[in-house]
Amino acid sequence: MNLLKAEFRKVITLRFWWALMIGPLLVGLGASAFSASVLRDTDDFQSNELIAVAAFAGLIVAVFTTIMFAGLFGALNAGTEFAHKTLTPTFLTASGRDGVLGAKILVTAAFALFYGLVIEIVSVLVVFVFSTGDATFDGDVLASLALGLYVIVCWGVIGAGFGMLFGSSLAAVLVVTAGPIGDLVLGTILAGLGADPVRYWLPLFTTFGTMIGGNAEETDLFPPWPIPPILMFIYAVVFVGAGWLVARTRDVT
Repeated sequence: MNLLKAEFRKVITLRFWWALMIGPLLVGLGASAFSASVLRDTDDFQSNELIAVAAFAGLIVAVFTTIMFAGLFGALNAGTEFAHKTLTPTFLTASGRDGVLGAKILVTAAFALFYGLVIEIVSVLVVFVFSTGDATFDGDVLASLALGLYVIVCWGVIGAGFGMLFGSSLAAVLVVTAGPIGDLVLGTILAGLGADPVRYWLPLFTTFGTMIGGNAEETDLFPPWPIPPILMFIYAVVFVGAGWLVARTRDVT
């Protein structure tokens, strides 16, 4: 508990934890407001159904943006301390490195969950406001919101895993931000080689497959349900485990 308290205080004394929330918050506000307000006045379909589609699209944009910033938070929170050698006194005063690293992962997961809750609650409220109360959220949308929180937490700890693995916030941030682009490029190459099923197991496609839930079964763009959330958990365990093993033996003097 003392390590958790120290890690939490260490985070809140810096400004990056709330600065990183500004980006997804603005995107969530804009995406939800735009999608609900533009399609609200369309008469081609039933109003409630159309607004529900608009709300879902806006929420997906907000959640995906939060995923990226949660990964950045994890990368900065874990990698910066190695770069600036601030972990050295912590390792020296703690009973072991495992407790310190475990506290860092748990606090990162908690802040990632906090990011997700704030963005999703604000986005849902904005949808209701701009749809003048006509928006309805069925079970699929609510399930996607819950799965969005799950993916956000997974990417938060994945970012922390990269930070511990590389011992550098810059390298970890580059991997988190360039990862989706790399997945798209690699996926295109695999598609050109006729290996479409392989590319759908990459982290980017797994992330989207998890976010849309059981609806992934309606398309061949994602692994069959419930493989995507299981893969997300495996990715988180693998990257955090690799970072943990490297960090517990890295020279920090």
